[in-house]
Amino acid sequence: MARSLNNAFGEYGAILDDSRVAQFLASRSWTIQSDLGYAQIWSEPGAEGDSVARVLLPRNTSLDDYELRLNQAISRISETYDWRPSDLAEQIAAVRADLFFVRVDQHMADGTIPLRQATHLLDSIDDMIRSAAITADNPYASGRGRTSATVNNFLNDDVRMGHTKHGSFIITVAARLDGERVDTQTASPKSDARAGETSEESKPVGFTRQVMTTLARGLFATKQVAESQEGAPALEEAMASGMRLPLVKALQSMGAGDGLRSIDLSFEWAPIEAQREAVPNKIQIPRETILLLEGVEARLAREEPPREVTLTGPVVELRRGERSNDDDAATGEIVVRADVDGSWKRVTIELSGDDYDVAIAAHREQLPFTVSGVLEKVKRSWELTSRIKVDKSFIEFRQQHRGEVPVETSESD
Repeated sequence: MARSLNNAFGEYGAILDDSRVAQFLASRSWTIQSDLGYAQIWSEPGAEGDSVARVLLPRNTSLDDYELRLNQAISRISETYDWRPSDLAEQIAAVRADLFFVRVDQHMADGTIPLRQATHLLDSIDDMIRSAAITADNPYASGRGRTSATVNNFLNDDVRMGHTKHGSFIITVAARLDGERVDTQTASPKSDARAGETSEESKPVGFTRQVMTTLARGLFATKQVAESQEGAPALEEAMASGMRLPLVKALQSMGAGDGLRSIDLSFEWAPIEAQREAVPNKIQIPRETILLLEGVEARLAREEPPREVTLTGPVVELRRGERSNDDDAATGEIVVRADVDGSWKRVTIELSGDDYDVAIAAHREQLPFTVSGVLEKVKRSWELTSRIKVDKSFIEFRQQHRGEVPVETSESD
């Protein structure tokens, strides 16, 4: 009979379980190669040419050999890092990362998905987390618009994403809790008994936990609203829970793959910070629900009035118009590919005269084009509809440098 975890790892045996081990593996960029439900096979990133370490991690404590398998997994991980089991136990106990799993359940004839779908999948996950971060930072925000330094730092530094090996398509996102590392003494059972220590309930909730909780709430509210479930929140309540237009659009993009049956979303909360809000840990969104999200998108779009924005990006399309009878100026439509609230959009703009000439020059010379105006969604397309003003400063600088006469700035109403 195998030794118990308490005997094998001393004081750490009481706090070592499969959930904490999974937290550690994800934070170290290991990926799930196969999920059997009762157990998972994790593989390390490894260097090219190296043999890949694989670990069978039991995920069901009712298994007769749960302790044996967990003991073997911890020992195997220790060997991978050339650590003593006690060193590994300290590292596992100190992990500070909430995990977010996205599983694409779809028919795959050869065990693969199109590269373009995989790209859209990763982009959509990023959009969802960004929307939740903006909402957590400012509950009154639309989930769009400029991001604060808090949100930017979180997205740039604290979110780590890795996707699984061939054929499984379970994407793992590790969101590190505030403060990447803690003293391992504070993660051990002995710390709970220290006199005068601040209770967990009285500590402020970290920003990462706020973001991931908002994401879980928003996804669940979106599912309820789309399915018109009994007891589903009203639109205002759902938005208060975290449902936002970017999140809904991200789910639609994720569900656009051929043969998709469902998107399975799940959360595992880092045990080092108490989860003080009851939110769903598992959310399944079947294809039938994804098809209903178009109606939710339309309702949310009506909640967002037109707004004035400044866009910068390449001119990707020119559509020549008729010449004006009044001033014989060229007119036409252009399409600019620009970052709108954290995702790339094709925005149509009608221009005339020098403004249109500047757009042509930007397109021909592959220069960035900057324009401001009122952004609206017209049917299924984005357009700048009024108060259009082209920023000619960059093109004027190039023209002056070449000895050309700069064009005059004009504004379209």
